[in-house]
Amino acid sequence: MDAIEKIVEQILEKGQAEVSKMKKVEIDRIDREYQEQEEALFLQERKLVEKNQEQTNKSFKQKENRQQLEIKQATLNQKQGYLELLFSESIERMNHWTESEFQHFVEQIVIQLPVEGEAYVTLGEFSKDKLSDQWVVEHSNDRVRLLLEKDVIPNDGGFIVSKEGIEYNFLFSSLVQEIKKMESFKIAELLFQ
Repeated sequence: MDAIEKIVEQILEKGQAEVSKMKKVEIDRIDREYQEQEEALFLQERKLVEKNQEQTNKSFKQKENRQQLEIKQATLNQKQGYLELLFSESIERMNHWTESEFQHFVEQIVIQLPVEGEAYVTLGEFSKDKLSDQWVVEHSNDRVRLLLEKDVIPNDGGFIVSKEGIEYNFLFSSLVQEIKKMESFKIAELLFQ
């Protein structure tokens, strides 16, 4: 009986050893799979964090660029407003020139005009009382004879000289508009250095 018990005992020991061995193999396999899944999840999480960080950085950069663009646009609009104000004030100041300042201005232009014969001077509304028929006659010469029109150009200062359908426009708004077209960039550079 001892022999049977011994055989049974050996079989049980062998069975327990195999169970322990299989249990160890299974635990090792489960541990390995768990470790692989954990590494895969960690890698996936890291990629997700990197992707979110990248999107956040991209979004931040876009907002930063948009804000910088808005600031530049606002600054440009403000500068443009200052320039418009400068040009408006220039016209306003010329509209308020004294009689002698306006006459000096007209005299300097008439001397340089490439006009011969009779030419008509039409004044702007804001300059109408600054030249008289007598002044125009006195400032005519052998080359050009000026005649003052009775009609005026409403809501403007300065004058127009016309000869046979050709007009030389010296209205203040037109002169400032020409300066604005040609010199606006240079004036802005000087003002906003």
